[in-house]
Amino acid sequence: MELIQKAYSKINLSLDIIKRLASGYHKIESVIQELELHDIIKLKKIEKGIKLKCNINICPDNENLAYKAANILIENYGIKEGVEITIEKRIPVVAGLGGGSSDAAATLKGMNKLFNLNLSEKELIEISNNIGMDVAFCLFGGTAYATGMGNELQKIEKIPEFYVVLAKPNFNISTEDAYNNIDYEKTGKQLKTAEMLNAIKEEDINKIAENMHNDFEYSICKEHPIINEIKKKMIQNGALNALMSGSGPTVFGITEEKAVAENIYNSLTKNPYFKKNLDFVYITQTR
Repeated sequence: MELIQKAYSKINLSLDIIKRLASGYHKIESVIQELELHDIIKLKKIEKGIKLKCNINICPDNENLAYKAANILIENYGIKEGVEITIEKRIPVVAGLGGGSSDAAATLKGMNKLFNLNLSEKELIEISNNIGMDVAFCLFGGTAYATGMGNELQKIEKIPEFYVVLAKPNFNISTEDAYNNIDYEKTGKQLKTAEMLNAIKEEDINKIAENMHNDFEYSICKEHPIINEIKKKMIQNGALNALMSGSGPTVFGITEEKAVAENIYNSLTKNPYFKKNLDFVYITQTR
């Protein structure tokens, strides 16, 4: 028996870094939005152990979040058999789109079914805290207000639907590096998440666009000016606004109209400078 799960990507519509905690983690406030772009996770029982396959070269097995998720369930819930995990990557890696976390969440959900563990969503979220802070949202899905270390979630029931154009420059930024280089003089001052929540409540796409904000941009855009160049290009070609997602470096632009999304996509893929400096451009939607 093979079980197939979709592992959806995410963007941060707002991300306020409130303060560094004694644990070394950070207190944040964020509105996180799930997107249609997804990886495919296939799970199959094997005699023993964990076998990981992927269509691209990714990190070593012991660093892979899907592998970690499987290992935790096998060790903690007395699973006697093993599992083969096949990951079909569509979400770019180390991109601020939650790809690794989503693969882990899909693995937790899938193994819960495959091995009849009967764990609740709440129990899975508790397990996910030992894997990575974004995994909780990837289990939760939809739209959420995230607080604490990003793993305390409140569901947002209704948000206007919109198209999202994603553009990832041809370099990676690890979450660890992004947090290590935070500009503490500027972060935690704008606190745009509260305004974003109000804009969503009013179901006003223009206000949502106005209040898009990411505290990581202060340090990362300084080091990588192409991020601001992508944002500017997207807005010039019709995006209501554009922002770097999570710890970057992927930039997203939002629009209500598919034709505008296509225009933004073409402005990036047909421009020689961006064609040379981007390794991923994609149109998707909220879900």
